[in-house]
Amino acid sequence: MINLTIDMGNYNTIITFAGEQQGLDQVLPGVAAKLGDLPGALFVPSLVHIGEDRIRIGEEVLSAGLYEDEGCFRDLKDHVLHHAPVARNVRGLRVTHKKAAADFLSELTARLHAGLGQAMNVVFLFPNLDGELFREHLRYVDLAGARSVTLVDEDTAVALGYGVNLFVDDLLLVFDFGFSAVRARLLQFQWLGRESYRPPIVRASMALPVGTADLKLKILRELHSHDDTDTSMPAFYWKKFSLHSRDADTWSHVRFQELLAKENLAAQVQAALDGAMEEARLGGLRASDVKKVLLLGGGTRIPLVRRTLEENFGDRVLGDLPELAPGRGGVQFLTESPVDDMVNDAYTLQMRDPITGEYHYPVLVEKFTRFPTANPTSRFVVNTFYDGQYELQLNVFRTQRDGEHPGGREILFGDDGKISFVGAGAGDAHEPAMASPLVIPVNPPGRLGERRFLLEFKVDSQKRLLLTVKDLREEKVLWEDKPIIDLR
Repeated sequence: MINLTIDMGNYNTIITFAGEQQGLDQVLPGVAAKLGDLPGALFVPSLVHIGEDRIRIGEEVLSAGLYEDEGCFRDLKDHVLHHAPVARNVRGLRVTHKKAAADFLSELTARLHAGLGQAMNVVFLFPNLDGELFREHLRYVDLAGARSVTLVDEDTAVALGYGVNLFVDDLLLVFDFGFSAVRARLLQFQWLGRESYRPPIVRASMALPVGTADLKLKILRELHSHDDTDTSMPAFYWKKFSLHSRDADTWSHVRFQELLAKENLAAQVQAALDGAMEEARLGGLRASDVKKVLLLGGGTRIPLVRRTLEENFGDRVLGDLPELAPGRGGVQFLTESPVDDMVNDAYTLQMRDPITGEYHYPVLVEKFTRFPTANPTSRFVVNTFYDGQYELQLNVFRTQRDGEHPGGREILFGDDGKISFVGAGAGDAHEPAMASPLVIPVNPPGRLGERRFLLEFKVDSQKRLLLTVKDLREEKVLWEDKPIIDLR
């Protein structure tokens, strides 16, 4: 079983794997691009060619010289997020771009499954804006090679990928310099852990149509402006260039900086920041309220871009491996390790009503309680039920409360591998958290309806549930901070 994230973009689709994976270059031969300095990931050009006999994806399209063919589809993410389906005729058949994007993801998932030779837990990243369109699009994707599918918005994923503590650093700025635009998004997170996951609220945003695609074309034209040969280039030629340190052999550092200055890139970065913060100020937020700035997209590797951001936000800028942060965050979303020191389940006490015989479950420790707790998480006064009662039995349960399913939706897989979304089930679910009930001795024996014990519950630094028992009649403490179970 292997965990991985698929982040489909217009330019590249990035597959990020959990941990160190050996032999990744053999997983998608001829399909993925070779990028040795970004370990644990595969980059597949977001291209699909629908031919008469087969479907080609990624590098296969370029190596076969099919980039300009009528059966080649690109800019897949933009078309998935387009409300109206756009189509073209391919050898007499009407094919929509959304259908082509579904074929791309279906083929990619099947090739991954075959190359890895094992079942996969797949995370798909979707954008905050128009994310519902992306989620609905997955209905038409054949995901037979996936054991499970999880959907996470790309902003939450990039925050987790950078190791941000979303319980504390809840107001973040994501600066995204990708294929089509420069974007700045100010986000308010309401993070309560994976099981109560919700996408963040966009408090402000700004986008300028200056992406790496336009910038690369301008730079290439400048570099070739004095060539005596034919300066026309194949439409895919510029895709072989990226705007970061790996391209030192393509142009000199000084020449590169001169071209960027000519394009006034720093001013455009500043304009995107100013636009987002101006909108934020209308909502009562200031730049000083931003806890972290997260860099996303290969264009943020340009030193001029990062320097402009640091002039505004100082050491709050995080930018290590901006291409891989979302994928790593998506994989982390699947893990069991806690993001913060918290209790991940709600714990309740099973109590039986002696008159009706019904069971009630008052809460001992709420879900997402930070630990250790300085004060008791709950207190109960417990009666004895009959004369001569000599012991009291306590049962602790883990309880999943009604409405805890994210968004009230769950994903189902059909026999054909396609997914559907249904409403999650209702009703609290209780499972025993103890192998056997805890027995508290009653000495001297109790009386009918006597208010006999005060119970206090806490959580210690080792994430254990502690119990203090006070005998109210005898005015003494029977147990003080007694560990009774380990919490999850």
